Amino acid sequence: MPKLVYRVISACGALGYGYPKESLEAALQGQVDAIICDAGSMDAGPYYLGTGTEYFEGEAVKLDFRHMVEAGARIGCPVILGSCGMAGGDRNLDWMIRIAKEVFAELGINGAKVAVIRSELDPEIVIKEFRAGALRATGAGPDLDEDALRDSTIVGQMGIHPLITALESGAQYILAGRSCDVALFASDMIRRNIDPGLAYHVGHVLECGALACDPGSPSDCLVAEVYDDGSATFTAPNPARRCTAYSIAAHSLYEESHPQLQYYPEGILAMEKTQFFSRDSRSAGIRNSRFVHSSKPWPCSIKLEGSRRLGSRKVSLIHIDPADLSKIPADVLLYGRNGVQLQPVEGVERELGIIVETTAKTHEAAVLLASLLTHYLIHYGYPGRKATAGNIAYPLSPNLVSFSREDSTFGAIVPSGTRDPVFFENYAAIKAAVLKLIADEFPDALENATFVITDADASHPVALLRTVDPDPAELAQRHQKEIDRIKGLAEPQSGSLFSLDAPDAYGWSLYHLLQNEDVIKNTMFPITYFAANGGDWTEQGSERPRYFDIGDRDYRGNVNGRTLSLIADHPPMGAPIGSHPLLDMAVVIRSKDAGINRLTFDIIFTSGENYEAALHANVFTRGNVAEILGVRPESVVGSYFVDSCNAIKISIDRPNISASMDERDVFGAQQQVAIERMSIPIYSAALARASSF
Repeated sequence: MPKLVYRVISACGALGYGYPKESLEAALQGQVDAIICDAGSMDAGPYYLGTGTEYFEGEAVKLDFRHMVEAGARIGCPVILGSCGMAGGDRNLDWMIRIAKEVFAELGINGAKVAVIRSELDPEIVIKEFRAGALRATGAGPDLDEDALRDSTIVGQMGIHPLITALESGAQYILAGRSCDVALFASDMIRRNIDPGLAYHVGHVLECGALACDPGSPSDCLVAEVYDDGSATFTAPNPARRCTAYSIAAHSLYEESHPQLQYYPEGILAMEKTQFFSRDSRSAGIRNSRFVHSSKPWPCSIKLEGSRRLGSRKVSLIHIDPADLSKIPADVLLYGRNGVQLQPVEGVERELGIIVETTAKTHEAAVLLASLLTHYLIHYGYPGRKATAGNIAYPLSPNLVSFSREDSTFGAIVPSGTRDPVFFENYAAIKAAVLKLIADEFPDALENATFVITDADASHPVALLRTVDPDPAELAQRHQKEIDRIKGLAEPQSGSLFSLDAPDAYGWSLYHLLQNEDVIKNTMFPITYFAANGGDWTEQGSERPRYFDIGDRDYRGNVNGRTLSLIADHPPMGAPIGSHPLLDMAVVIRSKDAGINRLTFDIIFTSGENYEAALHANVFTRGNVAEILGVRPESVVGSYFVDSCNAIKISIDRPNISASMDERDVFGAQQQVAIERMSIPIYSAALARASSF
């Protein structure tokens, strides 16, 4: 009988998402070795790193963290938080430290050792590496510029070593700056001599909370148990969720460019030989994942992220008479035509703009209700949902614009859109469910503000104008010129909003690998220790992370992401006997950013028969994928088969860098419609092969 050697709780997908306290209490029953949560990401755009601000509401972050600290104090286990304050820069981290001090004071946490690990890097160090040609690109763009780097806030994604060092020095609570999500979970396991391949794969499953479950959600807990036979199992403490071999295998694809290779500061997680298994009706596990000690640029390469201010931004939303739709120039983002993707809808295709607008007596009340409505709309899970990475596309980062009205009230507005036909079928029920959730959980939000959700489509198009300029006078002049251009072609309809002052625009200036081991080991990720007595934290010293090599040196498998599991071009013999809509063959069809410069698409089929039929049809080769998605063949990073969960993964270079000035979908969560529209030719040979399994 395998013996349990380690048990860890993932609180939720990101601190601030929220999770049921009942789930955490259920997870605390039994052995607990660590409570961990990822607190941020670059997904929401460069604004949060550039400004040092938080994506989530402060009270939501504080409540989530309070539950973790309370549990950690009761049990005495480590509590680890990474990418603090969303972006993990010094200002983001300092914001989280203030929250932590409030929580410690309220809970009476005394005599605790806290480690603070910073990840921000002096731009002059990066400029020196740039001049030496030593920064390695991670894909297409952003283009490097010395002046832009000097004006940037820059962080590096820390791996396991700073976290392990802090744990070995006796820190119970760790607040880390920008972190590799998986390293937060893998670090303590590796410190306890758990196989690195298993540790990193467990971390990848846990870092999104219960998103790896069926049904999945980042707003819930997930538990992993590691055994001495080299296996790990996952269980959701919430009885409404279950983990299956299928759900764990499918989640192993999420937000990654390749289905079986994941690249980390210390090496490569290789899942070519991974086995996924079900333990019982609610638990599933993994075994045989490997971690490879690779040649340059691994190990010891750190991904750097840089953000710089581009200027102030003005936004207008102009409602257009449908009779004038054809008059609006093609370069204008127009919900009902090209609000979600650059390519306009054609024929019977539909695009829906979802514009949330609130009104309240205070700025805070208007913003709160708009934030809640959009948060629930993008993440709400509904029966038959296929685009599980997000229901709607945001064109702005931050997605919300707040303003004052002429009647002295305050407003907030969030533009978004979708082309997902499954969402359309469920839209009325989704809106009703979202309003009920808010009424049940945040009744004051609906009492203190009113709202309107405008549905913008070809029968009610709405144009979104965005202008950015560092000079306020020039900005006002340029934006007014854009407004006048539209007014010269079409009479604005009621409900239009003009020249709103949106949050400043920031752009990604850096997304490259730093390979200078001296800078990595002797400058980056300083650790400071504090003795915490309530809200009074006394500095107790500092140290450098201690580094060591990990991973297999004799791995004989394929670690070339351009060739492993690549779908080959093999035209089928004979004529098809029919065809099936892909929507009817797949349980998941989703798109998602895989970093700021790549999009990845996951198609997870309902059965082995449907999977084999799609592969045999030869429609997912690189050339065919390029044609389907309307990109150049060289932009297709790869199209891969995934036998472990009957899936096909496609990765492409992003047409633009995430959150650029022409952005339509910051998270990349609504770019799958061309794949959803596919019909797969069926060949008799594929059916015969599938039936023989």
